[in-house]
Amino acid sequence: MNREQIMARYQQQIARIEGSQIYSSHAKQVMAAKAWKAAQGEMDTLRQDEVDAIRGRREQLQRKMFGRENTADAQTVIARRDANDRVAKLDNPRLATSQLRDAIRQGDRTMAQALAQRAATLNWTDVLETYADYQPDFRDHVNEYNELPDPDQASQWTISHGFAHVVPTPGILSNLSTTHIAGLAEQDLETA
Repeated sequence: MNREQIMARYQQQIARIEGSQIYSSHAKQVMAAKAWKAAQGEMDTLRQDEVDAIRGRREQLQRKMFGRENTADAQTVIARRDANDRVAKLDNPRLATSQLRDAIRQGDRTMAQALAQRAATLNWTDVLETYADYQPDFRDHVNEYNELPDPDQASQWTISHGFAHVVPTPGILSNLSTTHIAGLAEQDLETA
């Protein structure tokens, strides 16, 4: 179910509850609290699913950008670790560009990928441009990656995304705290 469907169903439930002539005001509050809690739970799940999908896509793009898509055998893992260890010591973008050109010329993809990943970490654009010339899809992956929000960084997106998944409390519960509403939602309707 999407956000609009969850909200539409919730609003219908609240309208039925508030319009009922059968239940006491306390019973209506209990029913409304249960409906609110259920809808908020669905919204929380939906929000988390969206965040997980974005995280997954960002991870997938990062693997594509730096050549870590496939599972690797032990020899490849060792080669990657060795390349990453050697590249970690670099602190000069000119030297990194030179080493990247050498790696490309020699067909050493593992070293080229490690150099590009280091360059991305340190914002060495010249190195990344050289790598992009070597990896034709790199720019497309970078553009898509940069267009995706980072759900792990505090930003306007994380705030608005969080607020977009908040279920408003109905009028019948408007003067109650969230804790009180949660308590009502736990009550047995038979005793209400």
